[in-house]
Amino acid sequence: MNTISTIIPANEARSNFYQLLEEVDTKLQQFIITLRGKAKAVIMSAEEFAGWQETLEILSDKNLIKSIKTGVVEMQQKKGVSEEKVNKLLKW
Repeated sequence: MNTISTIIPANEARSNFYQLLEEVDTKLQQFIITLRGKAKAVIMSAEEFAGWQETLEILSDKNLIKSIKTGVVEMQQKKGVSEEKVNKLLKW
């Protein structure tokens, strides 16, 4: 995934808006839009934005984070259940 954003002034973003939309959709490009030299907005794909929102939701849930950390420790200690066993239990 491309994580480097391109910085462009607002007037250039306005002139090339449809091209920017195409690039965020097809190339997963991100654009930081500036006004008078200061960052004011970001353009990214809706899919990427939804991913960021989901990540922030997870990170803000202390119980979920605790559960994830516990799971990681259990897997490191070989106390977890293998993917194969889970699939068998779920009859997949």
